[in-house]
Amino acid sequence: MEERSSPPNGDENHDPLRDQQTISPTQVPDHQPLPETSHRAFRSGTYVVQVPKDQIYRVPPPEHALLAERHRNFNRPKMSCCCRFLCVFVPIIVILLILGLIGGITFILLKQEDPEFSIEHVLVKNVPIHHKQQRPEYDVTVKAENPNKYTRILHGQDGDASLSFKQKEIAVGKYPNFDQAPKNSTAFKIVLHGSNVALPREVERSMNSTASKVHVSLALGINVSVRAKIWVFKFGSKEISVACNLTLDRLAKNTRVLSQKCRT
Repeated sequence: MEERSSPPNGDENHDPLRDQQTISPTQVPDHQPLPETSHRAFRSGTYVVQVPKDQIYRVPPPEHALLAERHRNFNRPKMSCCCRFLCVFVPIIVILLILGLIGGITFILLKQEDPEFSIEHVLVKNVPIHHKQQRPEYDVTVKAENPNKYTRILHGQDGDASLSFKQKEIAVGKYPNFDQAPKNSTAFKIVLHGSNVALPREVERSMNSTASKVHVSLALGINVSVRAKIWVFKFGSKEISVACNLTLDRLAKNTRVLSQKCRT
């Protein structure tokens, strides 16, 4: 029989596997692959899988998103008390101002008064002395007064005027357009052209009278649309009718108004 050789260094219990496991750390390479093991070493059901580092994918837990949101909100500059005050009260103040403006305009409109009219002067032109077919012309100076304190009045939206004697129309004309300021009196002229009908005898005699004065009573009618204006706001038009009854000393030169009464 062959003799068994003695283990080196006289150690009878020398284990080669243990010698392999007692390698110095300095002798192990940085990226030493795991040693291959036999099938018997994994009988316990434990498996080790190596995946390259650049192919590892991790999904952060939901707690990380919550922490990041808290950190973002913490770093966000907080709104000062002054800014919060402005954001809350400025819209309220604007709404109150608008409501106050609407209420003020409504109150002014409800208190609005119609303009007042009076006759200043009457001048007769083209008196038919020799030609009966000649139509006379009447220049009537009217004064309009705006009694309102804050409202302007826009006169004239296709307005017209007429002059009558004993309910018989003898002349017609147009009402002028103009803008009247608050608490203002404006004098304007209405030119009325004689109609084609024959003049009444009383009117003709008053026109042709030279020595004695022949009084004559006439009626001036005005139909016109007026609008109220407050600052830059204009409101709906309103139709007004004016009736003026006046008595003249005569229908000739230097005509004088003896009496008058105008109703709106």
